[in-house]
Amino acid sequence: MKQKLFLDTGIDKIPEKTKIEEKKTSFYKTTHFLVSKENKKALKREIGDYFVMEFSYENLILNQNLLSKEVERILKSFLKKYQKTKKILVIGLGNKNVLADALGVFTTDKLIATNQYQDFLTLPKIALFNPSVTEKTGINSFKLIEMVVHDLKPDVILMIDSFLTKELRYLNQAIEINDTGIIPGSVLNSSKEINKKTFNIPVLSIGVPCVYKENKTLLTSTTIQEVIEASSSVIANSINHLFIK
Repeated sequence: MKQKLFLDTGIDKIPEKTKIEEKKTSFYKTTHFLVSKENKKALKREIGDYFVMEFSYENLILNQNLLSKEVERILKSFLKKYQKTKKILVIGLGNKNVLADALGVFTTDKLIATNQYQDFLTLPKIALFNPSVTEKTGINSFKLIEMVVHDLKPDVILMIDSFLTKELRYLNQAIEINDTGIIPGSVLNSSKEINKKTFNIPVLSIGVPCVYKENKTLLTSTTIQEVIEASSSVIANSINHLFIK
């Protein structure tokens, strides 16, 4: 689980001059904002490009198709910036045996891998990898990812993980997509951050705040099973449709 907190400052506290766009519908609200050297400290975020979708639990369960289309739109906006996007490595972080930390694994289970097909030259090559957690493998997650990246040589990395939040209203009711990277297994303080500088490859992070942090206590909800199932479907459907139409 990513140790950095999801929106610990709150989206309403982000200065208007930092926001690029706000999109509101009956089903969700998307805020696009940039974090720079000037506002990094105030916002408590890494420098980069951020999209945050907010929605109700009801819309997450009942309107997944609409949410997936918005996630797809956001991913497209990032991919347009990159010169090469023919080979994508999707990494599902987390522990599949702990529901609140299983978003990454649930998502990759619903994705379609195409990297094994050599004859479909026009089809983007999608490779999937779940490094699990160090407690289960005995191997540092960063080392496993490093080996896969060096062997596969992807053009873009998508990393999917459960996030923490200090804002209860975001619990299970938001998706953040950014280009700042992730630290796999960071609760152990034993991994290096994976970002564009790490492998000289664009890295997009996709996360849902599945755990609420109050002081030193971590809490989740009684609906976490439904949330993980629905959230992983929203993200997986957007990626599948984006690359394999």
